[in-house]
Amino acid sequence: MSISTNNTQSTSSESTPTRDQGRVLLVTDEPTPPGYNSTLERAGFAVVGVAGGAAALVAQRRTRPHIIVVDVHLKGISTNELARMLVKAQDGVPFVLVGEADATAAQRSAALQAGAFDYFQVPQEIALLVGRISQVVALKQTMNRLRAEAHLDFLTGLANRRRFRTALTQEVERWRRYGVPCALILIDIDNLKQVNDTHGHPAGDAVIRHVANVLTKLSRDNDTAARMGGEEFALLLAGATDNKAIIVAERVREAVAVEPVDAVGAVTVSLGVAACPAHATTERTIYAVTDAALYRAKHDGRNRVIVAEAVDMPQAATG
Repeated sequence: MSISTNNTQSTSSESTPTRDQGRVLLVTDEPTPPGYNSTLERAGFAVVGVAGGAAALVAQRRTRPHIIVVDVHLKGISTNELARMLVKAQDGVPFVLVGEADATAAQRSAALQAGAFDYFQVPQEIALLVGRISQVVALKQTMNRLRAEAHLDFLTGLANRRRFRTALTQEVERWRRYGVPCALILIDIDNLKQVNDTHGHPAGDAVIRHVANVLTKLSRDNDTAARMGGEEFALLLAGATDNKAIIVAERVREAVAVEPVDAVGAVTVSLGVAACPAHATTERTIYAVTDAALYRAKHDGRNRVIVAEAVDMPQAATG
């Protein structure tokens, strides 16, 4: 019983999993998917990949499963060793063990001690396996939802300051390790206080949501659009150079201004732009030089994009 080799194989469900589907990664050394693969799909799960033991962690990062099903008869790596690696993995994805041996109390106890959620004999206990997967997936989805809500701004649905700081640290670290650039755009709504004083705070909230909607439309899945508080926003562009960031910033500025807000009319934003490593090489300095560029945009007349100057960057600063 077991599955594939070093390369993760796709299944029929991998290309079209829905947002609510439980994602299951199968880890086995058999050359073809096991018989319970189709059973899991009929139960409503998306089997997002099949990988050999050595490729399990890579497949986990690529497919982002809610749960992993591991065959105990792996080659080249012991089940206990893989279990320790899965337990220590940053994502903390739960896993269950399966095999042909009877699911005795000793077998299940050993699985629990290894860090697994359970052990099942297959195909005899396939119904129990499906039930346990359903339970664990529901728990994982709830945890993911609560974690996401804790990182969202309540008014706009964008990432909040805490989530942005985490993402910024991760992107700068990617540059340090792999040389992948990133860019930061800070955005400030022009004259929002005047909007609040003239039209009331509900109108001000409508302006804030308008800017948030523009950022959502113009950002990619791997970018981070965040509301930093009040009228200030951030757009962190993964893998982007300063030239790309300037183009995106101009698109944001134009998109905000072109569509009037009900009861308010046209609104504008000022933007500051900087990139790593073009203008900074730490989290602290890229934020500082982008903020300085934003200040200049506000000071020079608003409704404009200003790019940070590399000479202003204190390269020796630490993040």
